[in-house]
Amino acid sequence: MCGRFARYQPLSEWLEPLDMTAGSDLFTRFGARAEAPRYNIAPGTRTWMATVDAEGMPAVSEWMWAFPTRRGNRINVRSESAHRVAEYRPLFDRRRCVVFASGFYEPKGPKTRKSRSWYFFQPRDGSPLFFGGIVGDEGFAILTGAPAGPVARIHDRSPVMIPTGSARAWLDPDLSGREALQQFAPPAFGEILESRHVSDAAKNPAREGPELIAERASMPPAPREN
Repeated sequence: MCGRFARYQPLSEWLEPLDMTAGSDLFTRFGARAEAPRYNIAPGTRTWMATVDAEGMPAVSEWMWAFPTRRGNRINVRSESAHRVAEYRPLFDRRRCVVFASGFYEPKGPKTRKSRSWYFFQPRDGSPLFFGGIVGDEGFAILTGAPAGPVARIHDRSPVMIPTGSARAWLDPDLSGREALQQFAPPAFGEILESRHVSDAAKNPAREGPELIAERASMPPAPREN
């Protein structure tokens, strides 16, 4: 994924599949900020996610999207090889997370192209998304995999997405990361997505607002020369 996503639905839509309620102390601690919509979540900023606590219960917190490694910060980790990398393997097996999202951006075309068109992907039915990830002491990274559905026509990778009914099971530390991927992250889940061509305004992390995910207006035809 290109490093930008959005979360604009009420937080309760992610809490319910985790068997949590808005009556938790989440809103007491964070107030209106817990419900504030965001349309341009960028690396190095904090956003909502859930993992399990010491008692094995889902715990929601605002966490930094940046995963420090010996080679610098990572925001994405390839799910196919996470079990083979020493820095990722223990967390992939024992400390997975789900990141709350409404949709995500992807660029079209090869990385060598200076200017690439951006597309926004979201579920057709407006349901919330859970990205699969791993979380360390200082931040988290989103797992990526082969794209499916409309993403495959635009980009060669997409975030690992966990169906709503499997979000809590994905967090189970008694399952290895590879088992969790096989059982709770079906590759074809991307078929639920729809896409639209948007502006590239989200490239600027200072930009915010629903206009970022609005469909880009078609360019008018060039005037004909006399």
